Amino acid sequence: MKLSRSVSRIAGTSVLGGATFLLAVSGILNAQEVKPEQTYKDLKGVHPDWVQVPGKLMRADCVHEIPNGAKIVIGQNGEPTGDVMLKGELFAHYDACSEAPISTRHTAVEAPKTLEHAPGVPFNGWVEDSQEDLGLSSSDNIDWESGEFYVPNNPSVNGGTIFLFNGIAPTAENWILQPVLQYGPSAAGGGNYWAIASWFVGTGGAWHSGLETVKPGDTIYGYTEQTAKGSSLDYTSEAYDLTSGAYSWISIYSTGLHWTWAYEGVLEVYNVNSCSQLPSSGYAYFFNNAVYHGYPAFDYVSPGFNGATFQSGCGDWTYVNNTYDYGYLLY
Repeated sequence: MKLSRSVSRIAGTSVLGGATFLLAVSGILNAQEVKPEQTYKDLKGVHPDWVQVPGKLMRADCVHEIPNGAKIVIGQNGEPTGDVMLKGELFAHYDACSEAPISTRHTAVEAPKTLEHAPGVPFNGWVEDSQEDLGLSSSDNIDWESGEFYVPNNPSVNGGTIFLFNGIAPTAENWILQPVLQYGPSAAGGGNYWAIASWFVGTGGAWHSGLETVKPGDTIYGYTEQTAKGSSLDYTSEAYDLTSGAYSWISIYSTGLHWTWAYEGVLEVYNVNSCSQLPSSGYAYFFNNAVYHGYPAFDYVSPGFNGATFQSGCGDWTYVNNTYDYGYLLY
C-alpha cells in the first residue's frame, strides 16, 4: 500500500457515504461538444461501442488499466506523451486515440450545453458535488486532498452505474485525478457490487488501476498527494478501504497542468432510470476532508467548498458544512 502521508492524517477519523493508454497530441484531439437537444441515449446511439468512464464517454481502446503504482507521463503541453512508467522503467507506450472523448460530467462551463436539463430521471452525468477553486498562483498547486466516506448500501434495483469520489483537477477542469468508489459496470469492469480504483481522466483518454471489491459499511479513504516537484509535479492518487485493507492506486508525472480545483465529494451516475437505482441510504456523506498547498510545506487550506446540483428529481440537494468540514449529497 502506498498510503505515505495519509497515515498521520487519518488518525481519529471516520466517514459515511452512501487498460491501454492514450496520447492526445495538441491540436489533434479536441473535446467533442454535446448539443443541448442530445440526451445520453442519443450519444450512446451514435457511439454504441463507446464505453463510460468517470466524466467521459470514449472509445474502448482509449481506456487503459495499469498496475498499482504505474505512472502516466504528461508532457509540457499538458497532454499524455503515451508513456507509462513502472518502478522507473518504461512499462508501456500507447498511441493517440483516434477520436476525442465526449464530456458527460456537467462542470459549471459545460452545464448549459450538456445532456438532460428537465428535472427527474433518467440521470446521466454529475448529479451533485461539493467543490472549491483555490485560485492559486501559477507557481502553486494543490499538493494534498483527502477525505473519507462509507460504502453505501446497494441500490434496491440494479442496472445503473454509480461513481462516488473526491479528487483534484487543473484550472481548465479538462482532467481529473481521483480515487473512485463504483457500483455497476464501467470501462474498468465491475457489476452489481461496490469496488474501488483510482482514475486519471481527461481530453486525451482514461487510465485506471485495477478494481478491488469492497462491501457496504466499509470506510473508504481517498487521497491525492503531490510527492515531488521539479521538472514535473509527481502525484499519487489512492482509494483505500480502511475496513478491509483493500487498495488501488496510480501516479502521474504532471507537467503543463496547474492543479487548483479540489472536489470534496461527487455523485456521478449513468443509466439510472428510477430513484430506486441509487443507493438505498438516500445520501452520500463525505467527511474529514483536508486540502493543502505550497509543496513541500503542505500549508492547510481553510475549507471553502460550495455545493452544486446539476440534475434533480429524487429529492436531491447538497449540504456543505465548512466549519466541521463535511458534506452531504442527498438524492
